[in-house]
Amino acid sequence: MRGNGEATAYAALAVVGLAAAAGGIYYGVFVDGGRVGPGFLPVLAGGLTAVLCGWIALRSVHGQPSHRPGGAAAGAGPHAAEGTDLMESGADDDVDISGRTRRERIRNLWKVFGLTLGAILLVQVVGFLAAFGGLVFVISTWVERQALLKSAVIAAVATGLIYGAFGLFLHVPLPGGLLGVGTEG
Repeated sequence: MRGNGEATAYAALAVVGLAAAAGGIYYGVFVDGGRVGPGFLPVLAGGLTAVLCGWIALRSVHGQPSHRPGGAAAGAGPHAAEGTDLMESGADDDVDISGRTRRERIRNLWKVFGLTLGAILLVQVVGFLAAFGGLVFVISTWVERQALLKSAVIAAVATGLIYGAFGLFLHVPLPGGLLGVGTEG
């Protein structure tokens, strides 16, 4: 067994996915005339999240790493791991392509959980678009350790795409919160 923290985090995500799918069914997946209903996206995204995260949780319980240490994901190429003893260097034997250990990845996952909960709570105050943009910005700067300007550009582009796709194209009412920055009329 690799680590209970990783399996627990992915199992929690799978449960959240199931809850989203169940909630989407309540709203209706399809409406009159066979058109896509308001519950379609939650059912699709929640179901996909539940299946994928459940699968990853099971794999982590059974001890199957997502990649082999010393392989292409661990360095620049197959020769990168030659002559390097990971145990002597004090490195974790499960380092991803960004150089993060399993413990750091799990910690980052829990950070994102907490930030997402905070963003959900902020929607009623600042509106969906501002909360979403702030979430993307904070994840990019704090969790992914990107530069402030790069994070601001990423957050602005992501927020603009969400506004364009859901607010303008699909005419989905996005909550404006107390600030009124949204698309709900």
